[in-house]
Amino acid sequence: MARLILLILIAIGAWYLWQKIKSSSPQERRKQIFMACIAGVAAIVVVLAITGRLHWVGAALVLILPVLGRLLSQLSRYLPWLMPLFEKYSNRRPNPGATQHPPPHNTEGPPLSEHEARRILGVDADAGRDEIISAHRKLIQKLHPDRGGNDYLASRINAAKELLLSILG
Repeated sequence: MARLILLILIAIGAWYLWQKIKSSSPQERRKQIFMACIAGVAAIVVVLAITGRLHWVGAALVLILPVLGRLLSQLSRYLPWLMPLFEKYSNRRPNPGATQHPPPHNTEGPPLSEHEARRILGVDADAGRDEIISAHRKLIQKLHPDRGGNDYLASRINAAKELLLSILG
């Protein structure tokens, strides 16, 4: 019952907020949407902290982030010599996205024949749909990249299954 009441209150609040944003001028609309998002995140963090799903230190850090943004802008106004140092530091740091994701490798390999696909999955020439799917499932559980296998083997197993199932129709 408490969840239903909370859900109704959230729906009423969202409707009221939507009406207020819809009736405002385009200049004010952006500011109101931003503030609504900040308030929504803060409310979610508070609820998670109260229910024990988020440690209170994490909640405090998330709620302090907007204050830190304002503090940084104030700091740049009162200490202008600090901004060139910050810009020099931020330009020197490597791009984190460039080092975390290596370029994808070509994992396709040469095209498979029906005989090779059957050898990969370890099924006979008269194997049915269920047997092919079962053999694929067993192999992919052992050789999936998330379980210590590699992309090439997983892609070959998937290609073998797709080929054999397409032949069966």
